Amino acid sequence: MKYLQRVWNWIGAHWKAAIVLLTATAVVAVLVFAQLIGIFTIERHQGFFAPVWSANGQQVYFIQRDTRGLIWGFGWEFFTAPASAYVISDRLALRRLDVASGKINLLERFDGSPVAGRVTKHFRGSIFSSISARLAPGDRGVDFLVLMNVPRVPRSEQWALAGAWRPERPSNAQWSEKWAGNRASPDDALMHAVELMTVRGREGFPTAILAVEADGSYRVLVKNRDFEGLYPGGVPPKHVAERSRRKSIERSRELTRVKTERVAKHKARGLNDGAATLRAYDDMEELGYFPKQPRLVATALSEIPAGVRVFEIPNEYFRVGLFQDIAAAIAAPSQEVKTSTGTYLKYYDDEVGLRLKAWRKAGNDRFAVRTEDALCLLEIRRFDRQ
Repeated sequence: MKYLQRVWNWIGAHWKAAIVLLTATAVVAVLVFAQLIGIFTIERHQGFFAPVWSANGQQVYFIQRDTRGLIWGFGWEFFTAPASAYVISDRLALRRLDVASGKINLLERFDGSPVAGRVTKHFRGSIFSSISARLAPGDRGVDFLVLMNVPRVPRSEQWALAGAWRPERPSNAQWSEKWAGNRASPDDALMHAVELMTVRGREGFPTAILAVEADGSYRVLVKNRDFEGLYPGGVPPKHVAERSRRKSIERSRELTRVKTERVAKHKARGLNDGAATLRAYDDMEELGYFPKQPRLVATALSEIPAGVRVFEIPNEYFRVGLFQDIAAAIAAPSQEVKTSTGTYLKYYDDEVGLRLKAWRKAGNDRFAVRTEDALCLLEIRRFDRQ
């Protein structure tokens, strides 16, 4: 009782200090409780993006992102409103790993970002705004492009960090708010049958970079502190297979090789660049690299078969460049020609082109054409897409 009396007497004598102490205690208790249930957190994330082989295949370039900030709110998509995030620091760095030694060199650091020092709203999974990146290595360095989408009502902000790093000079690149185009994944992630890929981590920050062999086995080149906890038994084979771009890269390289060979072949026969390229694509269709597009075939008629719709096309329309596929088919009966309705246009007040285009668009692959010189049956031949 004497102890309680002393406390009460102290509070009476120092009531202002007591109010401050009680308020601070309540605030701390609320913050601790909020952190325990995930409403308020202080988070730090590190991730690795866009790994590619150097030109000599001995190093790996990649982008590293280190972000720290405060998050409050649930941010559960479909169930709650977005959470709020205040980014204290957000750093990107261009780094290079020497595969043989395991040494990682810092090539250039980019301090600050579009979200640093701001409060933004996000759902869980990309709480600090997600980024995507592309690196294009060359003999003298590497070009880079990093994109960030920052949600904002009524529309998102599009930011880009682009530049070219060279050993003799940094890029000094700066973030700018602009649309920088789409980011296509580079083929440089595959070299000597070893594919580089990132592994999913927390909040859109890839947790590791793997070097994956053709049989699916891998070794970890770079990892953050979350990796072991997220993948205690190693990265599942299914996860590796789902993220692999090996087949698409190999196909892209094969297409490039064949196209280059065919273009050179046709140029050697006297065709210019444009014509040689078109012929190369025709060859690749025939070789099965691309699905064969529909062809148009003309057959001369003496009379119109029952149930076949006839379209009257004056010869003048062919002379001015309309109905080019039909003109080519009529000039070469029974031969397949490429077909397109792109030149089926209105000619002054005559809408035969528009009517024929609508007929074909409705799925009608058989019709007749009457010109001043001929009557022909036109048929569309379609081929199975492999």
